[in-house]
Amino acid sequence: MRTAVYIRVSTEEQAREGFSIAAQREKLLSYVHSQDWTLKSLYVDEGASAKDTNRPQLARLLTDIQHGEIDVVLVYRLDRLTRSVLDLYQLLQKFERYGVRFKSCTEVYDTTTAMGRLFITLVAALAQWERENLAERVKLGMEQMVKERKRPGGPPPYGYELIDGKLTVHPIEASTVKTMFAEYARGDSPRAIAEHANRQGSRGKNGAKWSASAVLRLLKNPVYYGALRWNHADAGQRQNPPEEWLLEESAHPAIVDEHTFFAVQNKIEQRSSHHPRTLSSSLLFSGLLHCSRCGSLMRGKTIRSQRIGGAPFAQAYYTCPGKRSKLCDAPAIREDRLERAMLQQLMQYSQQALEVAASLWSRQAQSRQGVELQTENALSLKRKRWEEAYAEGLISLDVFRAKLAELKAVKDMLQLPATDPGSPDSLHLLGDWGSIWSHATREEKRQLTMCLLARVDAEESVNPRRVQVSQWQFR
Repeated sequence: MRTAVYIRVSTEEQAREGFSIAAQREKLLSYVHSQDWTLKSLYVDEGASAKDTNRPQLARLLTDIQHGEIDVVLVYRLDRLTRSVLDLYQLLQKFERYGVRFKSCTEVYDTTTAMGRLFITLVAALAQWERENLAERVKLGMEQMVKERKRPGGPPPYGYELIDGKLTVHPIEASTVKTMFAEYARGDSPRAIAEHANRQGSRGKNGAKWSASAVLRLLKNPVYYGALRWNHADAGQRQNPPEEWLLEESAHPAIVDEHTFFAVQNKIEQRSSHHPRTLSSSLLFSGLLHCSRCGSLMRGKTIRSQRIGGAPFAQAYYTCPGKRSKLCDAPAIREDRLERAMLQQLMQYSQQALEVAASLWSRQAQSRQGVELQTENALSLKRKRWEEAYAEGLISLDVFRAKLAELKAVKDMLQLPATDPGSPDSLHLLGDWGSIWSHATREEKRQLTMCLLARVDAEESVNPRRVQVSQWQFR
C-alpha cells in the first residue's frame, strides 16, 4: 500500500500539544510501519487553514493521486485534511475516482458503506461548525478591542514600532512617510516616490525595495493620521466595502495631520478617475474634453508644421473618436481656441467674484468708519474729562500726563495701516487670469486646468471659426 501521509497545522495549533508537525509525523509513521505499508511521501502544510483546499502540499498530493502513485491517504485526524463538508465530499469523490482509500489513524471510518459516509460527513460538519464558531468569537473579540482603541495584533505598519503592545512613532521611518505624503501632494507619482525612496536607501519593514503599489498602500492607510482601521480586508486580502470597516480615530500618535491625509486621498481619487496617459499628457484638456454632439471623450494630438519662410510651430487638436467610425460628424477643435474660451469664462466668474468682494469691502469699510468715529468720540470725551480734573486740581501734572499717554497709545493701536490688503486697489488680482495664464508654463497651465475643470463639452463651428461650449463643469 503506497501511503501518502498528510500533515497540517494552522498558526494557532502549532503550539498546541498533540497537533505539532513532529507529534503528527511520529504517530503517523508508526502507524504506517504497524500496517506494513510503504511510505510514498510526506505532505506537510505548515501554518495553513483548513477552511479551503488552497494549500500547496495538498495540491501536490492530489496531483500524485491523479498520476496513480498513491493507494491510501493517511491523516492524524479528519480535521487535518479539511473542516469543510463540501471540500470533504469533493475530496472523497476524487479519492474514489482514482481508487484511493482514506484513513485516519485516530478515528475509525468506513467510506465503502452509506452509513460510514454519513458518519464521516457528520464529523466534517461538526469540524466546520467549530471552525466557523471560533472565527465568530475571534471576530467579536477583535471588534471589541478596536472599539477600546487597542490594536488587535499583527506587525506594526511602516513608520511605527510596538512598545508594550502600543504603536509608537519610529523617527527614521516616520520621516520617510512624511516625505512620501509631501511628494504625492505636490504631484509626484507613486512610482517616482518609490524610486526616490530607493535611491535614498530607504527600505520597507521586510527589507524589500519600495514599489509603486507599496507606496500607494501606504498613502491610503489611515493609521498615519492616528486612526485604527480593522476589517478593511477579508482573510483572502480582498477589499471589504468601507461601510464594513471599523475605524477608531485618535488611537495612537499620528505621523501626518488629518488635513494632509484627506487632501492626499482626494488627489488619489481624482487621479484614479483618469487614465495614466491622460495624467502624463501635456495637452491641456486631455481627459476633460467631451464632444457636445455625441458625448464621447475627445482625443488630442499635436501636429507640427512650418509656415512658408517662417519658423516651425506645433498646434494641438482634439477630435471625436466617432468621426473615424462615421458615427459623429463633429469637426476637430483647436486647443488655443478652447483655451481662449476657458479664459473668457474664468474672467466672467472672476468679475462676479470682484463684485462680491467689492461689496463686502464696502460694507466692512462703512462699519469700520462707524467704529472709528465712535472710538474717536469716546477718546475725546475722556481727554476732556482729564483736562477738567487737572484744571480743578483733582489730579497732579504727572498723573495728567500719564493719562494723556494712555489715551494716545489706545488711539495709535486703533489706527489702520496705510496699505490695507483688502482695499479695492488689490481686488483686481482676483480676476487677472490673463496675466496669470501668460506667465504660466505649459506644465503649470496643465495643472491649473486639471485643478479647475472636471469636464468640458464643446464643439467648433466652421463659420465663423470659434469654439462653442455647451457645458463648463468646474471642480
